[in-house]
Amino acid sequence: MSPVNESETMTQQPVSTFGLYSAHPETPANIMTTRKAFNEYFHKEPCVYSHQVFQYAAKIFGALRHDSKEDNPYLRKRNQELSRNKALQIPQIDFPSAKDQRLTFELAFATLKYQLLLEEMLMDCSFYSLFPEFKEDMSVVMVMLYDYQHRKFQPWMPLPGKELNPLFVEIESALMTCKTKLHASLARNRIKSSALNIEHLLPLAVQTNSRVGTSLPVCAWVNQHKTSISAVTEQFRDEGFLLRNYDADEYLLGQSFWIDIHCNDLLIFPSACRQHLTQHPLVESGHIIIQDKSSSLGPQSLKALMSDGDDVLHVNVASGLTTAHISSLMQDSGGIVWGFGIRSEEHMAQVKHKMEELHAKHVKIAPEPFLDVEPEDSRFKNVKVILIMSHCSKSGISNPVDFIVSEGEDMSILKDLSIGEVDRSKVGELVAKQGATLKHALKFPRVHAVVYTTRSTNAAENESVIIKAVEYINTLQQRKMPYRVVPPVLPLGESDIDQRRTGIRDRYLRFPMSDKNNGCFTAIITREAQDPKEAARDVLARAAALGLLGSDNMDEGAEDSDSALRPRKKSPRRSKSTPHRLQGVRTAAMATRNTASVNTGLKQSTAPAKRKSPKRVVAFNSTITVPRTKQNLPAAQKKTEQGFLKHPAPFSGPT
Repeated sequence: MSPVNESETMTQQPVSTFGLYSAHPETPANIMTTRKAFNEYFHKEPCVYSHQVFQYAAKIFGALRHDSKEDNPYLRKRNQELSRNKALQIPQIDFPSAKDQRLTFELAFATLKYQLLLEEMLMDCSFYSLFPEFKEDMSVVMVMLYDYQHRKFQPWMPLPGKELNPLFVEIESALMTCKTKLHASLARNRIKSSALNIEHLLPLAVQTNSRVGTSLPVCAWVNQHKTSISAVTEQFRDEGFLLRNYDADEYLLGQSFWIDIHCNDLLIFPSACRQHLTQHPLVESGHIIIQDKSSSLGPQSLKALMSDGDDVLHVNVASGLTTAHISSLMQDSGGIVWGFGIRSEEHMAQVKHKMEELHAKHVKIAPEPFLDVEPEDSRFKNVKVILIMSHCSKSGISNPVDFIVSEGEDMSILKDLSIGEVDRSKVGELVAKQGATLKHALKFPRVHAVVYTTRSTNAAENESVIIKAVEYINTLQQRKMPYRVVPPVLPLGESDIDQRRTGIRDRYLRFPMSDKNNGCFTAIITREAQDPKEAARDVLARAAALGLLGSDNMDEGAEDSDSALRPRKKSPRRSKSTPHRLQGVRTAAMATRNTASVNTGLKQSTAPAKRKSPKRVVAFNSTITVPRTKQNLPAAQKKTEQGFLKHPAPFSGPT
């Protein structure tokens, strides 16, 4: 028998790597597999929630929890008691830091999403039968159980510098006693639903929102009270960021950013930069403000509709960030920003502090509700544009935690978004309030434009509210110049105009929820002033502000506004059998056709001369309501542009 080489003997024996034995040779692939198994087995999940965060999250969860399962008699009785107690309010929490605030909302929202699963796990292990002393602390048990399973049922380790709550220590110990049964219950639920992980146990709508919410880009507008757009972009370039050209079909990656096409003071960063930006000196000093893009569409639309010296009115100030954004945009206009929507004295103090912190100027916050204000109030005699950030269902929001932290909105939206559905009874109440708010705004006598925005994808809260309110006011007031819905006043790209994609449809600007933005809706309602002289001045002022008139033309127009109206011909008398509303629609349609003829330089040989719309109306429709720069127009429009801007095909037709 030939002797066996010692090296050959070694390869025939099992080898050990990190204490785990393998029957295969120690090849690089096997070593990597063994290391991965070792790391997974001994990996310890980090503890991110302190006992104080548990306490805050338990309060929010207790106020927003869903109805419990009917086959649990104790939970059913408890839920009935809470339903009868309508005095239960969402708690007002004074968070010690922004980090604790975000962690609290994240934990409360996650517990709401998995509430039914967590309750079933507690029932399977008879937790409240074994520990009846914790029945009165159900909310704390629920938030701690979610964190316990999220840490793969590993022991909770105290965070350095954080105080311990004796009650929470006892609950943690009780949960660890039921560890095996809790783990088995979770496994049974996953097997029953064929779920690869716990996320697949959620409704499909909630899964989609969670996936989309994590990939949303970070938006930040430049506070021009403290800095300039060029200074901010230059600083990010010096830090290694690449300023790219906007492309609706591409995604931002790495250290890159671009300036938004719709809002020229809004910077867009990749989602991976969120943590870096929240701690950036420009954010901490208030030079740039992180806020969702849906909050910037309204202020930018308002800016395009106002003239120098005009006052504006903002309904629903919320955290005050949007109000400060309006002030930043109109810093050189000399107008006043009126804010409404204060809920309490504490809220008033918070908003005023935010205005001082961001150096927002010429802002006045009214303490009374907007619906209690008289439209003829002398304080608002110079208000020309109103922005309504409507209270809505927020059905277009994919990441409610970021939205609440940045917008200061009511945290009650966590309840509906945690199940992916909106209570229909609540939608009815919201629609009634939205309609009343919009109708009241349209009653202000000197207002020539109202911007209405929501974060809802529900047509009942959007188009239906607009149509009913405009029809009601026009019927009530019977003005010569009625309100009408007009196309967006923001710069639009080709993807926005293309009806097969997102953007403008039926004169409304809609953005559905996607991995690039939250869902939102924007509508512009305008009318010309009742006084012809004032109407002419408004038209010329807005045209000059948009760069459609030179300075010389503006001076001449200001001096000779009366003469500009002299060639205006009287409109043909309408037939007695034709309703006033239909007559107005036909007149608007003729104005659109005449506008097209002016733009293309063609004559309408079939239309009699007496039916031409007044030049003043044509100028307002074609150049003022929808300002667009030449570079943003499609190629087909650039060829036909001759002094006026022509609407693309979707804009034509009556409102």
